[in-house]
Amino acid sequence: MKQLPHIKTTGTLSERTYEILKSEIVNLELKPGQLITVEDISEQLGVSRTPIRTALNRLIEEDLVEILPGKGTFVTRLIEKDAIDLLNVRGRLECYSIELASILRTTEDLENLEYLINKQELITKGSHRKQQDFLNNDSEFHNTIAKISKNKYLEKQLMQMHTNCMRYLNESTIDYVIYEASEEHIELFEQIKNQNTEKAILYMQKHIENIKNRVIGHLKYN
Repeated sequence: MKQLPHIKTTGTLSERTYEILKSEIVNLELKPGQLITVEDISEQLGVSRTPIRTALNRLIEEDLVEILPGKGTFVTRLIEKDAIDLLNVRGRLECYSIELASILRTTEDLENLEYLINKQELITKGSHRKQQDFLNNDSEFHNTIAKISKNKYLEKQLMQMHTNCMRYLNESTIDYVIYEASEEHIELFEQIKNQNTEKAILYMQKHIENIKNRVIGHLKYN
């Protein structure tokens, strides 16, 4: 099992354990299908079993960890059908999110989105471009649109879906994908800015479909 960072910061032990494991799983430091044990985590993080079990239960609920009866606890695998199901549902919610955002957005909301677009440009065109920086910006961009919708249930569901999608994106994203996705984000921003609801929905459908095609294409041929 990969060496995990020893817990030294403040916060409840279960919360810190959860955050560390979640980050390692989402960033593929803990590999899909990898066996994880309470004993290994306890030894590496320096915490007792109780907060570890609490953290693992949260990760199971979020479909980042799975229990296989008679075998153990594993990082959830990256499976084509799961990716399709996840992105199909995400697509529906994202379209509703951008529909509301294009109607309800304020000047401050547009400034926040434009800041992320400008930050995205620096990431994609910088000499030290990092995939993880782009994916973090991508998630923040979509989460901001969800926040503008002013529907806390929608925002919560999409935040969780973005986390689950992040594993597939970390697995499949390469340079040309970053440039394509960046252009698509700009198109989405323009439709929200212009309050063109129909086009915003259409562009979001296209954007999520493109994500799905990239992810599925990678899973099939790798």
